[in-house]
Amino acid sequence: MPDARHRQMALMLAPARERLHGRDIAELCARAAVTLDETGQALLLPSMGETVRVALPDFVITQELDMWRHLTLLQYLDTADGTPLTGREIALGEMPGGLSRGLGFDKDISLMFSRDLRDAAPEAVAAACRSLGGTLLPGKADVTAVIPYAPRFPVTVRFWSGDEEFPGSGKALVDAAAQHYLTLEAAGGACASVVQAVIARVHAAREGR
Repeated sequence: MPDARHRQMALMLAPARERLHGRDIAELCARAAVTLDETGQALLLPSMGETVRVALPDFVITQELDMWRHLTLLQYLDTADGTPLTGREIALGEMPGGLSRGLGFDKDISLMFSRDLRDAAPEAVAAACRSLGGTLLPGKADVTAVIPYAPRFPVTVRFWSGDEEFPGSGKALVDAAAQHYLTLEAAGGACASVVQAVIARVHAAREGR
């Protein structure tokens, strides 16, 4: 049986789709940087190394995605206003209204790194990021990768490997224009989803899966 949160999320999918009904599809595609498939019956939304199909006219995602990601991608389509990305990275706590809740997300994500990637090798983290469609960049961290949660919602993962004294650590950053594509709550969930996916792939590779 789904837990209470999943039941609540399921109830939220219907209004999320309803908000998209009647939207001008060409305008939506331009604002969210998504495309139509060859039939014109589905939107193609690149996300974390895969293409998510959103069937029209009801905005139904048939792929198996966790409920939060499903809802967040619909919110991305609804919220996207086409504002150019700035190229400047910020923490969730720096988003508008993020002083309390955003800082909490940043702390939770930091804990995920230190708890679940405490002894991970940089090479393993880099490989996991690449498998999620990430682009590796030079930087002060042992691994810096930009992973596309959605076309105009990149998440930058920074990872520092641990040693005998300290566990591995990391953070997830968003573009300074993030609020034009997701609410603070959804942005926090998107960043957590990216980090969880990195962790899962590092562990799977370690176990030979």
